[in-house]
Amino acid sequence: MKKSTKIIIISIICVVVLLLLGALGYFIYIKSTYISKDVVKEIILNDTKLNEKDVTFKDIDLDLDDGLHVYDVEFYYNRVEYSYEIDAKTGKIITSDFINNSLNNNSENSNTTSNDNSTNTEKNDSKNYITKEEARDIAINDAGFSLDSVTLIKAEFDYDNGIAIYEVEFVNGNLEYDYEINAITKEIVSKKQERR
Repeated sequence: MKKSTKIIIISIICVVVLLLLGALGYFIYIKSTYISKDVVKEIILNDTKLNEKDVTFKDIDLDLDDGLHVYDVEFYYNRVEYSYEIDAKTGKIITSDFINNSLNNNSENSNTTSNDNSTNTEKNDSKNYITKEEARDIAINDAGFSLDSVTLIKAEFDYDNGIAIYEVEFVNGNLEYDYEINAITKEIVSKKQERR
């Protein structure tokens, strides 16, 4: 009985080791086959002629699109929302779009860069945004709490239907509060609370 128990344990250990080696091999294959996310950022920044410190990257996801591995990238520069699709092997830009959220009609423009006049006018608007801390305080004060009495979960800049907002989430007791604050007007766009 002891011999059969040892054989089972050794077999299990061998299977686990093989699985770990397979996972490590796959990780090494992916790393050596596809360009890195840092390289993707460089490609996009070179294409848009923007500085990384001025850009907020939201998502850089490796996806399979019609049998081709691509990076789907979303980022913001001032009030312009960009989306890029980059070939994960070659680094070639497959598609690039942006939505200029400052325009009343929220028109979409394709395959353009920051040299376009509509995006250059946005550089002066960035100072109109309130800070993350201001948005947080607006939400907490509206709920009737002080900063000391809540646990902050997040306060993030985002766009919702073309409107620059801060998403603020915090907890007090057994209730979770979710707010969207307009990043320019300081108005509360939406709010809700729910039990945790």
